[in-house]
Amino acid sequence: MEILSPASNMNHIKIAIDHKANAVYGGLKKWNARNKAINFSDEEYNILIEELHKNGIKFFLTLNILMLDEEIEEIICFLKKNKLPDSFIVADIGLIQRLHKEFPNVPLHFSTQFGCHNIDDVNYIKSINGDRAILARELTLQEINKIKDNTDIELESFIWGSQCLSFSGLCFFGSFINGGGGNRGKCIITCRDVYCANGEKGHHLYVPDMDCTNLISKLDGIDCLKLEGRRRNPKEIANILDKINQKIDSKINVGYMYGTRSNQNNLYEKINSRIKPVMKASDLKNISNNDVLIEFMENKPIKFSRDSSNPNVMYVYTEIKNKYSLIKKNISFDVVFDRNKVKEILYVNYKGDGHTFFEGNNNDLLELNFDEIIKSLDNHNPNINLYKIKYIKNDSEKYFISKTLLNEVINYLVEDCKTSHYERIKNNKVIDKMYLETQDESIIEKYINDKFIKIIYDVSTINKLKNIDKFLDKYSSNIIYKLPIFNWKSDDLKPYLSLLEGQEIMFTRLSQIYLCKDINFKKKYVDYTIYVWNKNALNYLKENGIEEFTASPELNYETNLKIFDKENVQMILGGKLPLVYTRNCFDHIMGCSSCGNMKQNLKEINNTDKSLKFEILCNEDYRYILNKEPILNNYLTLDVRNNIKFRYVTIGQDTETIIETVEILKKENYYSELKRIPFWKDSYECNIEEGKD
Repeated sequence: MEILSPASNMNHIKIAIDHKANAVYGGLKKWNARNKAINFSDEEYNILIEELHKNGIKFFLTLNILMLDEEIEEIICFLKKNKLPDSFIVADIGLIQRLHKEFPNVPLHFSTQFGCHNIDDVNYIKSINGDRAILARELTLQEINKIKDNTDIELESFIWGSQCLSFSGLCFFGSFINGGGGNRGKCIITCRDVYCANGEKGHHLYVPDMDCTNLISKLDGIDCLKLEGRRRNPKEIANILDKINQKIDSKINVGYMYGTRSNQNNLYEKINSRIKPVMKASDLKNISNNDVLIEFMENKPIKFSRDSSNPNVMYVYTEIKNKYSLIKKNISFDVVFDRNKVKEILYVNYKGDGHTFFEGNNNDLLELNFDEIIKSLDNHNPNINLYKIKYIKNDSEKYFISKTLLNEVINYLVEDCKTSHYERIKNNKVIDKMYLETQDESIIEKYINDKFIKIIYDVSTINKLKNIDKFLDKYSSNIIYKLPIFNWKSDDLKPYLSLLEGQEIMFTRLSQIYLCKDINFKKKYVDYTIYVWNKNALNYLKENGIEEFTASPELNYETNLKIFDKENVQMILGGKLPLVYTRNCFDHIMGCSSCGNMKQNLKEINNTDKSLKFEILCNEDYRYILNKEPILNNYLTLDVRNNIKFRYVTIGQDTETIIETVEILKKENYYSELKRIPFWKDSYECNIEEGKD
């Protein structure tokens, strides 16, 4: 059994050697899903491989983000000039094709960002030359063992470290609401903000760290046990490596590290029974509404806390200066003081990129006034919105900053937030046909024969797919069947998919294309959850019979045009797109006792850090989180090619709103007309001019 340790600096490499890791994974300064980690320079990369190999330790290079065409070429060029790793950790199907062609002898390990959660996913990975599948962190122990018993390729499983609220690779929390895109390694962990639900403030969406080290004996068939932690303190990694080796050597239970209950095996065994460490406002005394308590270890934050008597728990002051705006470039500061003087400022921009500024000349100090900073930014560019400032409180009433440092910060921000605007034009093209995505049969019945509408029926769940024969009897023609995105229990779906033979079908996962390779469909589509960010991915899908694509809402309009050129492609015109697909249960918010008794109505939860409102919508085996305000893209001002189709997503909307919207979409001036009705009044455009690339 291989122990795989994280690394983003040379200290991590030393820890892996000294504490008996079998392999190490890490990334370069870019091209990986931990862009905020220090990561390795080109020079360090070659040195660390040599050092690890001297000690009999492998190195796996993380290339686990979605890639644009030019980036793929950069990677191939780099690898041809430098040492090759012992494996590539990958997520982008276009990059996967190129890596196997250029470096066929280097094993391909499919990242958790690829989203492997069932037997079909593993079989698909094997079919495209994958050597190892890194299983989704959302799987139960029973589901892992079922996959293990039905494959002969290597399996890797996370057993310790941070977890995501969203299923890996399907989080759009940042990229759809003007933040960092998780698919680009720029996550701004919106899920760990303070939320208000049922009148109670807390970290309601925060997912506790995984610690499944006591399950090692039950994972004997897993080839590799993986630790998360490229941004963690090296001593913390050393500690857990020692515990894992102790467990393997002695066969005793190691137990949990940070207070998780011993009678709950956390994520693996009870997916809907996890501990929810909610920090309630009622538990906190003499603290302002915007304050947060965090436990620190060696000056590094490790978790949220309610234990104010713990000397390691500090008050982290969050000063919200401006309301978060979906139509501005939202930025934030994390300020570190040395007594009462600014020592450094960590700046996070609206794409999730970070930059650290360090203290300047001690002889030119000014009293720090955040209101003046905001005013200065507004004068330079009113689209820059400094919405959050975080710092640890001290006893001083006044803080000071170097004038040189302040000017450096402001000048950098103004330059960083410049936008290259896509040329807006007056487009006289009228929408002649609209794709209408829905789960509502009453909407299907109303529009099944409307020549303006093409229905996309979101089958959404496995149980609905298993009853698809009844649906086919009523509506078989003129409908695109969008397949469920999750099949947690690896159910055999071939008999139900075969019933759709001769129909139009939309795939939501790459493995579905492989599973259906022997079934003849009238037409094959792919949703945007099958990522087409480069020509390699596009050509691969065309070779597999895909005739129509969905452009990524994470990319800007111009980038999508370059990728798809003359291909038939759907653009999202409007609606509420899921920000998060999650297996986590929100019974503490929804008020339901079980998924069998779940409430169908949307439940609202407010992000108090960003002054945003979200909605939670339950399906029987997963949940959506939606932004309360919908996306509405104004394509009337863009150069729209004839091969571009438009799509309206109706999830989270009532029947009356859908019907009113469809009628307005038939008009030439749909955008201004929609803006007059309540549902669309506060809508926003999604990444048309500047995507999360």
